[in-house]
Amino acid sequence: MQVERVIVTPRKDVYNPGDVINISVSFDTPFIGQVAVGLAPREARIGEPFRATPLAKSSNVLYEGQVYIWQVDVGACRLVARLTPVKGEPTTIGVGDEIFWIRPLVPTK
Repeated sequence: MQVERVIVTPRKDVYNPGDVINISVSFDTPFIGQVAVGLAPREARIGEPFRATPLAKSSNVLYEGQVYIWQVDVGACRLVARLTPVKGEPTTIGVGDEIFWIRPLVPTK
């Protein structure tokens, strides 16, 4: 199971809590299972817990859904996915090469 392409819309320089990011994940070979995607701090290691939203299966190679940005996501984040095949162990990977900058709606001191 290898991620071939990740499409993120809308593309912004800076996101705010309350924004919604549309995610589309394509695989190079059919993947049957659950794909859950979320934002994790950029400095977090792969495998650390993160809040994830399950994506809907559009086809055997395409999963689509939305990720909601929360106040706790403020700062530099990256997109992380938890892939759980029907018969197998869950795997956590970084998807996409984009850094998401999340700015608070109200400036902090």
